[in-house]
Amino acid sequence: MSAAAPAPAPLDGEHQGAAAHSRWSLPLGRIAGIEVRVHASFSVLVALVLLTSGQVEGGAPAALLWLALIFACVLLHELAHCAVARRRGVAVSEILLLPIGGLSRMERLPEVARDEFAIAVVGPLSSFGLALLAGLAAVSRGDELLPPTLVVGAMPTRLFWFNLLLGAFNLLPAFPLDGGRVLRALLETRLDLEQATHQAARLGRLVAVLLVVVGVLVNLWLILIGVFVYLGAAAEEAATVLHVRLAGRRVADLMHPAPPQLAGTALDPREEWWIEADDPVNEEVLERLGHAPRHAMLAVREGRVIGVVSRGDLQHLLDQPPERETASTHAPLPPPPPPPTTSRQIWRHRHGR
Repeated sequence: MSAAAPAPAPLDGEHQGAAAHSRWSLPLGRIAGIEVRVHASFSVLVALVLLTSGQVEGGAPAALLWLALIFACVLLHELAHCAVARRRGVAVSEILLLPIGGLSRMERLPEVARDEFAIAVVGPLSSFGLALLAGLAAVSRGDELLPPTLVVGAMPTRLFWFNLLLGAFNLLPAFPLDGGRVLRALLETRLDLEQATHQAARLGRLVAVLLVVVGVLVNLWLILIGVFVYLGAAAEEAATVLHVRLAGRRVADLMHPAPPQLAGTALDPREEWWIEADDPVNEEVLERLGHAPRHAMLAVREGRVIGVVSRGDLQHLLDQPPERETASTHAPLPPPPPPPTTSRQIWRHRHGR
């Protein structure tokens, strides 16, 4: 399994951009300035390989070598994503290796559909290229390519079938796999990004359920991959909606008016949790809201308090019907319901009174 994904900015304050690493992961090194990390759960896979190594010709050393070659192919698949992403102006923060595959973390969504198409499709194409090289090597050695095998047989033959399977599997239209991203890019030729994402994610969840069902009958790994695809589709869908709804927004577009006791007052020098009302709503704002008391901050213009912005305001934005306008600017939203706290309680909470 492989997927190229933008780093989301969740509402709980967890920052996953270039400055933060994936949790429960360890660094392996850097390739072309991109940090490669391995998830802690990878140790479970190594343990399983060692426990079953008696069934593999050559024992534990051969089993570990095969595991290393598998993830070298996965890493090359991810590096192909990263190379094209960089050429298209999308920065990549890291590559994360998981027991079920790899994940390239990009700092933002590609701005145009053709860029996402190119970034997504190059992964499977690179795997097909590796399969071709392995197949040529196998034929040159006189090895048989049939029947298909991943466990026994000559190493070039096994690499041929693994990369062929990796490329084909990733072309499944199961968002957020590469095929799902290709589908979303194609849907964007007639739909906007949010609508295309909803449709791709819906199909991705359907494919995920089918993978789980087939996995119950055939293979445990398909169950794990199906669960990952299902959860990943939901997470990517939410992150994309957030990205679309916040594009071009300022803090003033989201805030609700300050309580009468605070409106127009000068900002207290002791106040830490405030933000300029005319600042754009970006990942830094989301991160600060996640850490602020009660997930709310004062909105300030020219040194005076004019409003309060909270995580609830962001949720109010996400709950609004999607806009289908083509204008580059957004009209301010209607104010959300007021928070269930008085201005005096807010003021005392912030200053410990």
